[in-house]
Amino acid sequence: MVEVELRQISRKYESYRLKNEYAERMLLNSIAEKGIMEPLICTASLIDHYILLDGYKRLRCLFRLNVHIVPVHSLGSNEQDGIIELIRVSNSRSLQTLEQSGFVDELHNRFGMTVSDIAERLDVSPAWVSLRMGLIGEMSETVRMNIFSGRFPVRSYMYSLKPFTRVKGAEKQLIDRFVSSVSGKHLSTRDMDRLIYGYFRGGERFRKQIEDGHLGWTLKVLKDSTASLSQGFEMNAEERKIINDLEILQKYMVKVIRHFSEIISSGSPGMHGRAGSLLPASPFKKNALLLIKGILDFITPLKKQVGKFYDQ
Repeated sequence: MVEVELRQISRKYESYRLKNEYAERMLLNSIAEKGIMEPLICTASLIDHYILLDGYKRLRCLFRLNVHIVPVHSLGSNEQDGIIELIRVSNSRSLQTLEQSGFVDELHNRFGMTVSDIAERLDVSPAWVSLRMGLIGEMSETVRMNIFSGRFPVRSYMYSLKPFTRVKGAEKQLIDRFVSSVSGKHLSTRDMDRLIYGYFRGGERFRKQIEDGHLGWTLKVLKDSTASLSQGFEMNAEERKIINDLEILQKYMVKVIRHFSEIISSGSPGMHGRAGSLLPASPFKKNALLLIKGILDFITPLKKQVGKFYDQ
């Protein structure tokens, strides 16, 4: 570890890192009271002296506090090795999937590394690399700016909004309009997910209300309409039971999709040996595969019967 002047540190990768205003305010107070407790993580550069990889919140706080000399820990012998080491360390630290994606793209596009090269150097599966490669490239500038500035929640993008980004043409303009309408409103993930559903599945009525800024009204209507479809008095007891079962099925289908999306994308402790690869002998994998086999056996008849009813 060495001490360097802030002017020697390049902020080249600042746009790759997600911002969190609340966390940054807390960090500012901590540094003002106790000083900087952790060094900035950089990689050495002949041109820029040092390139900052991890510690952008700390760097911005130090500028605000008018601190000029900072401790630096250097990763790798060059920029490429520094990025690789950062991603390896991030498996047990705070680098999120989208942030990893930016650095994986850098290794692929700038340094010419293949998927297998990156996987080998990071000690992860090729699927882990492929999942991250191009994630940021799929975003429009509006979406990227609002996510990385902390104005739009990452989780809502990854697990609720992202499926809509695969739609081509005019639909991408709708995504930009939606993100612009709801970003920076300090909404919970649950409320954001409701608004996503209302905007893309609720028709022009909900779309116009959201774009006009009537988010409170829209959320109230959505909550009231989805509280429980099985409570309708116009249905008999058997019909209400079927609707209740469909509500439960939909709820847990969404939960299972999110669980496995998170497992595949992040490498959860206790579920994985190396990131992206489940432990072959783990109790979790044995039990999960047993249940998944049974579920897969039911998917075809479920789609057949529900599809027949839907098409009538």
